[in-house]
Amino acid sequence: MSTLRVEQIGEELIIRITSQARNDLGLRPGDEVQLARSIHGEISLAPSDMDHQIRLERSRAFLRRFQGRA
Repeated sequence: MSTLRVEQIGEELIIRITSQARNDLGLRPGDEVQLARSIHGEISLAPSDMDHQIRLERSRAFLRRFQGRA
């Protein structure tokens, strides 16, 4: 897993994403993402224009890649 830092700027909380996570997700400044939580408490983050099944597969692959790195 990758540890991300939560910071507060004004009234908003911001999660800083590492450059490796950004590259893995294909994110750029200004992109919109969807955050989802499963019934088991797992959280997935994906570009908002991505198909649900692709988003699920990428989230699982991302989590597998970072397991044991806490």
